[in-house]
Amino acid sequence: MRIAKLLANYNQGSRREIERLIAKKKVFLNKKVVLSPITFVDTKDEITINNKKVTFSKKNVLLKFYKPKNIICSKKKQDERKIIYEVINKKYQNFIFVGRLDFNSEGLILLTNSSDISRNLELPKNNFEREYEVRVYGDFNVEKLKKLSKGVRINKKIYKPFSFKIKSKIKKNTNLLMILKEGKKNEIREIFKKINLQVNKLKRISYGPFKLNKLLPGKLETVTQAELEKYENHIRHQKR
Repeated sequence: MRIAKLLANYNQGSRREIERLIAKKKVFLNKKVVLSPITFVDTKDEITINNKKVTFSKKNVLLKFYKPKNIICSKKKQDERKIIYEVINKKYQNFIFVGRLDFNSEGLILLTNSSDISRNLELPKNNFEREYEVRVYGDFNVEKLKKLSKGVRINKKIYKPFSFKIKSKIKKNTNLLMILKEGKKNEIREIFKKINLQVNKLKRISYGPFKLNKLLPGKLETVTQAELEKYENHIRHQKR
């Protein structure tokens, strides 16, 4: 296996981060500096990063995290705003987050130490549904939303069909449940902007079989065994 992929699989950082370390000559293979991220290695090799030996033993971990509003899903600090890694326990600093939510959105994201799990969850072909609670403000026209729900192109981006259910309506505020197949950047906000509605609440309550349930903002918990089994069955089915 290529060294960048192997080290990413063993929670040593993303592939890009590993590539940057290799470029800086911080990675050694059997006491020799690694010059290329496509160098082939296996777990029997001795690899060090910043003079620290890599241990090739791990158990895959998958966590649920309730991202509060006003926090950025990012590995790196961009400005004075907090990022998720400033909120979660330090022992999970090298975990990969799955299911980016924008600064003003809240709800479920997933954290894992497995690049295979993160890739499986994010690959569009695996068809993991994302469910959201949404509140919009403006003159709501259900027929216009039905038309968009069949699939729509907005600003050169193609958004797949989605489903929705109206929960309640109070004056110009409409509360809905929406289920997406992909969840592209700002997808829900762009869809409602198309029909002149403003999203003033956006909360993800599920990602595939993983449910937010009663998890509180800023808190972490391990996925349940039942959720994990549903995930594994889903992946097996997709690979047939």
